[in-house]
Amino acid sequence: MDLTFAQAARDVNKDINVNIVDTCPKCSGSRCEPGTKPGLCQYCNGTGMETISTGPFVMRSTCRYCQGTRQFIKYPCLECEGKGQTVQRKKVTVPVPAGIENGQTVRMQFGRKELFVIFRVEPSKQFRRDGADVHSEATISIAQAVLGGTIRVQGEDQVLNIPAGTSSHHKVYLRGKGLKRVNAHGRGDHYVIIKIEVPKSLTAEQRALMEAYAELETDTPGQINGITTRQDGSKKST
Repeated sequence: MDLTFAQAARDVNKDINVNIVDTCPKCSGSRCEPGTKPGLCQYCNGTGMETISTGPFVMRSTCRYCQGTRQFIKYPCLECEGKGQTVQRKKVTVPVPAGIENGQTVRMQFGRKELFVIFRVEPSKQFRRDGADVHSEATISIAQAVLGGTIRVQGEDQVLNIPAGTSSHHKVYLRGKGLKRVNAHGRGDHYVIIKIEVPKSLTAEQRALMEAYAELETDTPGQINGITTRQDGSKKST
């Protein structure tokens, strides 16, 4: 069964069609045409066994004509050809346990049969899972990184606080916000990796403000394009 990442993360019911060998619906397993009944096998006299003489030896084996059923069917069911069972196409509702992983198998009872379902979970573009733990990325602006702020976490119904001075690739730990553990108690954790998005183009006003900040910056490693350093250590735009 193919599942999306979202379906594997929560409890869902999914329908599939499978081929099941089950009791013939026409003869109800009697192997006879409706309205007829089987009789005693005339070859073994209803014992299910036959005696075979080979010279001085006498052997008893399962009757070749009734296959040990002790019955002789004169009018076999045309639907199942006297077998009592047919291959039937049936719809099965499979309860998908929350937190199921790719390649895991679930066994479920379907009538008198057992059904083994192997799950194939599609990878997610937003989330990466490590067992029950989930890893995702959240993008913030330069202003949010410097001044602080809030963002909404993807996949979570909560707001995440961004402290002032947050650096890129800072990891935020959300306890118990991961996937449910299959066949175990509790949930995994959600790790959010903060990434700072740097604008690729600036307006004239934004550039002037950045240059003004650059002139006041005191711990610049190396040089800044468009900014020169005076002999007294101060900076100016060029």
